[in-house]
Amino acid sequence: MDQLITIEECAEVVRNSQAIQSNASFDIVRYRLDKVGGLPGYLGEYARLVVSVKCNRVIRDFRYFVKSLPITDWSHRKLIEKVGYHAKESECYREMFPRFKQSPELVQKWRPSCWLVKDEVMVMEDLVDNGFEAMPYRMEFGQGHMMRIIDSLAQMHACSLDLEMNQLNGVKLGKQFESMLFETIFRRESPWIKAGLQGIKKAALFASKYSKNPTFKQTIEAEMDSRMEQLFELLEPSVKYQSVLVHRDLWPNNFMFRFPKDPRSGITDYDTPSSCVLLDFQLARYLPPAVDLLCAIYILTRRSHRDAFYESYVDHYYQSLTYKLAKLDLDIKTILPWNSFRESLEHYRLVGLLWSGVLRSFVNLPEGYLQDLRRSHPQSYNDFFFVSRDHVIEEFLNKDRYFRDNFLDTVDETLEYLFGFK
Repeated sequence: MDQLITIEECAEVVRNSQAIQSNASFDIVRYRLDKVGGLPGYLGEYARLVVSVKCNRVIRDFRYFVKSLPITDWSHRKLIEKVGYHAKESECYREMFPRFKQSPELVQKWRPSCWLVKDEVMVMEDLVDNGFEAMPYRMEFGQGHMMRIIDSLAQMHACSLDLEMNQLNGVKLGKQFESMLFETIFRRESPWIKAGLQGIKKAALFASKYSKNPTFKQTIEAEMDSRMEQLFELLEPSVKYQSVLVHRDLWPNNFMFRFPKDPRSGITDYDTPSSCVLLDFQLARYLPPAVDLLCAIYILTRRSHRDAFYESYVDHYYQSLTYKLAKLDLDIKTILPWNSFRESLEHYRLVGLLWSGVLRSFVNLPEGYLQDLRRSHPQSYNDFFFVSRDHVIEEFLNKDRYFRDNFLDTVDETLEYLFGFK
């Protein structure tokens, strides 16, 4: 893995990250890459880069996070290169993000800093070293988490509007960055998304609260496929609503937070984060901001929570975006009027519902299940993602309450939205 980075590139990373004063001379004594656990070789491989630097006769270690194309699974590497996941994110960091406003007086931190971008690898700040943590597995996201997430989304959206309106004189980002804002996942021909949508239908037919009604079940069987097809039309570029750079891949692992710790015990208070950064931009597109807000709410919260706090999240997003745009000399009333924004939320609601259902069919499986499946039954693992998830979904609907409650939560609401079931 050490071949991913050269010693000259390590020096570039140290300079770019300002780990050493800009005018100071230094030497790279050594460096190493330590692999980070997870699913090796699927959407990427992860490592920590440790660079030992000698400056003024003192040797210090600096740590960074490295994300690369798969190097242990060439079949998945070819798939990622074909679809363009890594290329999209690399271009975001290479071409677009450097043009976003950076000043801390104008912009809050909403993403990791990136110190080196190559076609195969990116070197970023080590967020753990800088005080950020991920949420523990299966811990519920509450109001505190959602407010910080919404603030970070609003900041990303504001930065993209500033680039479009103030720097590009109104040239749409979708046109300026057309080569990088392509669709990577929501494509009709994608076996991955087909398997996900069919998993929702499977749960709707055999486990939803409407599955015991013969009339409802017949309707689901006959009409659900065509109703879900609306998803692909919704994700075409909008000619009606103002668009921004959207993230979309808003599942729990793609956030890191700063949490307070008890000064005596050192115990982390996971309920009250002070800030949040967004990770992984492999699904980034140019779409209306409602898409991100709806994806965050539906993917990260249970229905009882949504029913209680949906309106407050909508209000908070709009207020946060208003404030962040004003700091960038932009007026929300001329860019995204309130009534238009509310209308767009209704227009794109199905995106949040269906994407939540697709993700909940696998991100809520027991911790380690997919890793074990890949190691012990690689063909079954491949079939789960690209052929059918029905067998695994049925198994865990029957034996895992957390999986069942979270998945059916979204499935039931989707059926009510699509068919008006009550």
